[in-house]
Amino acid sequence: MGTYIIRRLLQMIPVILGATFLIFTMVFALPGDPLAGKCGERPCPPAYAAEFRERYNLNDPLPVQYAKYVANLAQGDLGETSNGIPVLDQLKARYPVTAKLALMAIAFEAIIGIFVGVLTGIRKGGFLDNLVLISTLVVISIPVFVIGGVSQYFVGVKLGWFPVTVTSANPSFYELMLPAMVLGSLSLAYVSRLMRTSLVENLRADYLRTAVAKGLTRRRAVGLHALRNSMIPVITFIGFDFGALLGGAIVTEAIFNIPGIGGYLFRSIRARDGASVVGTVTVLVIVYLFVNLLVDLLYGLLDPRISHD
Repeated sequence: MGTYIIRRLLQMIPVILGATFLIFTMVFALPGDPLAGKCGERPCPPAYAAEFRERYNLNDPLPVQYAKYVANLAQGDLGETSNGIPVLDQLKARYPVTAKLALMAIAFEAIIGIFVGVLTGIRKGGFLDNLVLISTLVVISIPVFVIGGVSQYFVGVKLGWFPVTVTSANPSFYELMLPAMVLGSLSLAYVSRLMRTSLVENLRADYLRTAVAKGLTRRRAVGLHALRNSMIPVITFIGFDFGALLGGAIVTEAIFNIPGIGGYLFRSIRARDGASVVGTVTVLVIVYLFVNLLVDLLYGLLDPRISHD
């Protein structure tokens, strides 16, 4: 296991370098003057322009700029925004909000999605199975901004159950409840369908009939063997989805005015703040890779036949 973890950690290095180089090139090789708009409608004073270009290495060739960025990154320095604020401080202030939102969305989609998937898998072909199939198709086909707007109007404005938007810099569990349900609704449909399909396949497997033939009750055989094996693809999906959600749900955070990573990245792109965009994406890539490593390690716990060595 230790060797596997070390090998995976070493494999992350070229992935991080490749991803950061691509985003660095896309951000800093775009046509246009990086100083545009930094001094309002007037051109920037020559002294300020020279200092700005020197601070962000804009006078160097792109490979040299990237090499300096990687050297600073290795020391934990993600650079500074165009306002002179460390990008790392900006992310530290916003990541807890996005992490809380992502955890709530994952809990929502995992608990309800797995429960619905098990229920429909056991009662395959029944009324509930068909109802869930149709409703999940409807949810999957609707864009998230539509679900968010409709939820705001009916659940927030008409019924008054939840706040329509987030108004504090450190939103509470209650304020994030509705955004988390909107964010997790799409993945909930995928989780329930994936769980249902996986369980149906395992219920037809030979090992389950063998377990029953050896004396286990069917309920115990399903609970001990079929459910655990059916969870493997579901855990894989939830892990990937959690990594993506930690990257910031730009649309959902924008709809509900949530001060998280997604909104920060969106504003940085609009302002052409290259250091903020590259620094944020670098952190997102690292988090995504570590979450996927944890998912791979969970496989061994769910199915002892899977070996990482």
